[in-house]
Amino acid sequence: MLRFLSFFFILFALASCAKDSSGLSPGQSTGLGGSLARFTIVGNFLYTVDNTTLHSFDISDPAHPAQRHSIDVGQGVETIFPLNGLLFLGTQSGMHIFQLLPDGTPKFLSRYDHIISCDPVVANAQYAYVTLRVSGCRQAVAGAADLLEIIDIANIQQPAIVASYDLESPYGLGLDGQTLFVCLGAAGLKVFNASDPQNLQQVAYLSDINAVDVIPIDGLLLVVGPDSIQQYDYTDLGNIKKVSEIAIGA
Repeated sequence: MLRFLSFFFILFALASCAKDSSGLSPGQSTGLGGSLARFTIVGNFLYTVDNTTLHSFDISDPAHPAQRHSIDVGQGVETIFPLNGLLFLGTQSGMHIFQLLPDGTPKFLSRYDHIISCDPVVANAQYAYVTLRVSGCRQAVAGAADLLEIIDIANIQQPAIVASYDLESPYGLGLDGQTLFVCLGAAGLKVFNASDPQNLQQVAYLSDINAVDVIPIDGLLLVVGPDSIQQYDYTDLGNIKKVSEIAIGA
């Protein structure tokens, strides 16, 4: 897990260097992270989660970061994903949605409950996409199914499920427009056309990689696995090509 966090930290640093974040409001992310990330930078604030709590830190003065808030979320908090002034928290019992106020304070808006399982999440303005993995998840309910769930968040106060798909041991996921990438661990990576949430269409399947999480960036897909980071060119979804690979040390 430390290797994954180090990888995401590097991506945050690279993305932050690529743009001037001084004029960003609390609703604008200044870095890139995968769906398994446990921290994110939005404007002048760093938000992190531990097993039970959402923390925020003012990093407007990088030499003197200051903790601002600690909000109890409940047991099993795993991931955090920022979008348009919102924070989506994946927990083992559901997805929590927080709004970022102008001063950076997270305000609870709503939650969507699901079976006890491991739960990364990504979202766009209309839908949130959640993978529920039972196998290998310590607190998961025995006998429950591994799923991809799609949740309508157009009414952010009342998120509601619109579709559910069986998937073999799904891990992290990524979204680029209407293209959805879902990691399946040692079983590979599947790519879907998600333009119709109730009728996902698989458009590609990379079965020869071990994929734990992904970050799609303008046609370049960063895939993190247990022992490597790989880059794939997905500008042509019918012919996804491997660009490079970097081994991750223990």
